Amino acid sequence: RAMVKVYGTSPASGDNAAPRNVSRQISMALAIIALALVVCCALIASADLKGNRVALYGLGSGEEEGAEQATTTTFETFAGQDEMMEELLGEEYYVELFKELQEDEKITEAIDEVKTAVDEAKAEHDILAKFASGEEDAQNPNF
Repeated sequence: RAMVKVYGTSPASGDNAAPRNVSRQISMALAIIALALVVCCALIASADLKGNRVALYGLGSGEEEGAEQATTTTFETFAGQDEMMEELLGEEYYVELFKELQEDEKITEAIDEVKTAVDEAKAEHDILAKFASGEEDAQNPNF
């Protein structure tokens, strides 16, 4: 019987071998884990997780200034525009503007295109409804 000699080791006999108790090692590991868990739970329980909620306006966030600028841009940009347009174009200047838009060639083309698409969608809807109900189509008997 040949044994391989590894540097720094000696052949272990049954009498010299250190007893290895696996269940003791597992129980020690579980004890350490349980202790760590208890410590973590104690730290979390004693921590003030809610704290004081404070809005830090004015410390470089720019929130209040940005909100004020947005309000100004939204509501003050067009202030007085209606009065100015009434002076320039008359009281019912929107009516003339909408008539021009209604008669515009590009807009009428777009409206016609949309009407065609809606009509096609309605026809497709009717075909699908007939198919779903099992009704035969006179134009397409194989349907």
